[in-house]
Amino acid sequence: MQAKRPSRQSEAPSPAGLASRKICFEILRQVNEGKHLDEALRLANKLSDRDRRFVRLLATTCLRRAGQIDAVLRAAMPRQPSGKTRNATLVLAIGIAQLLFLETGSHAAVNSTVDLMRAAGFDRLTGLANAVMRRLTRDGQELLARTSAADNLPDWIYKSWIKQFGKSPTIAIMEQAMRPPTLDITPAANADEWAEKLDGRLINQHTIRREFDGDPALLTGFAEGAWWVQDAAAALPATLLGTLTGKTVIDLCAAPGGKTAQLIASGAKVTAIDNAPTRLRILKGNLDRLSMTARMITADGRDFTPDEQVDAVLIDAPCSATGTLRRRPDVLHHRSPQDVSALAIVQNDLLRRAIGWVVPGGSLIYVTCSLQFEEGEKIIDDLLNDVENGKMTGIALDPISPVEAGDFAAAIKTEGKLKGTLRVRPDLFADIGGVDGFFIARLKIAPRALESVSEVKNK
Repeated sequence: MQAKRPSRQSEAPSPAGLASRKICFEILRQVNEGKHLDEALRLANKLSDRDRRFVRLLATTCLRRAGQIDAVLRAAMPRQPSGKTRNATLVLAIGIAQLLFLETGSHAAVNSTVDLMRAAGFDRLTGLANAVMRRLTRDGQELLARTSAADNLPDWIYKSWIKQFGKSPTIAIMEQAMRPPTLDITPAANADEWAEKLDGRLINQHTIRREFDGDPALLTGFAEGAWWVQDAAAALPATLLGTLTGKTVIDLCAAPGGKTAQLIASGAKVTAIDNAPTRLRILKGNLDRLSMTARMITADGRDFTPDEQVDAVLIDAPCSATGTLRRRPDVLHHRSPQDVSALAIVQNDLLRRAIGWVVPGGSLIYVTCSLQFEEGEKIIDDLLNDVENGKMTGIALDPISPVEAGDFAAAIKTEGKLKGTLRVRPDLFADIGGVDGFFIARLKIAPRALESVSEVKNK
């Protein structure tokens, strides 16, 4: 069944449109300078709900489609603004996004671009903006047809995905990433009832997906703490720990707390660990709204030792987040191969450290919202190689079954050493409207004494 997508036809600016576009320009400028999109979007908080949604849609479209927009712009204007006027290209990008992707009328797209060019301080370029936009009203669709969604990928990601997935899946993944994200909701209980109340579709018996692009806090049940926002694929890992009533679980790298809330709702006694006090404060605020409690510890997992071993650990490791492009298109502009290499070291250290926290017979879930091989398959493959070579003992892959994966069974690896792990690719679930990309592996601690990480390292 194909999930319905919200119509974007009505997403036009209010009479305060120039102010909204100027804020969009500032958001893009800040993202270009390295600020995270979520932080930059706070600039739009002063706007009405309608204009705020317009700014978010426009800014994320510019970021998602940056490669295609750049290709169209270079064809229409080979010589780009530079120096003090280099940010004038952001104004033109906003105009192109409206004209070619958001179906803004050509007259409005041209005029608003010229007005924004002036408002952004580039008075001398208003004539150029007018000429470029008028040309694109004639030739823009033809120039756009020469591009593809994959053009929006940085070259290093494109090459890595081609090697890992192949060309067709890479293009399909990017086609999914170009679409505005769905609103996915995880209820604390009574999923069927809340799906009906929220007029949503139930995915994998855990997630409610519905049409909505406004403020989720305005929906029924949010203020009462009945549910939280969480991508359907992100809701899967916590379910793979089975029955948790009365069990002790460490949620490592826990903020903002979606998985923590799932674990608590399943009856677990949770210790939530994160190395950033600000992120833990956000987690606490989210749990307070849900009337949930967890023990919270500010610590770097690489240096942490629990007072006693626990029944299970869930590691949602820090990663490049290349699986979340539809929600975080700024990742396309902020990540590099060097970031992936550095993060893989952290992921490996966290995983090997956390193994010693689990009681014999317990479980560990390793998760990253990355589509990069180095942050998923390779981390687990290297661990299993060390087990085979006798460098580590007492740990084994615990394959995830199709029944456990439910609606995500198509993501299970069915052969090789990593059989039973999940590589959740957005394109595999296009029929339900797509999901974020994840790698998920479940490990089992042997029911006997386990060497500590420090002992292994000292060998």
